[in-house]
Amino acid sequence: MSLDAWREGLFHLCWHQHGGSGLQLSFADALELPVSDRDWFLERIGEQRTREARELEKAARRR
Repeated sequence: MSLDAWREGLFHLCWHQHGGSGLQLSFADALELPVSDRDWFLERIGEQRTREARELEKAARRR
């Protein structure tokens, strides 16, 4: 894994999007995660953001 990929992963784990979406792990907590858990969380975050985007699109069409 490249340094940029590692940094990007930490960013995704720690980022707390305005409006409450995201995990908001502390940097220290993110660093302590086992690699397998970190990878699972990163994949799951991507899935959740996709779901949220679909729901926002559906809600916008109903207006």
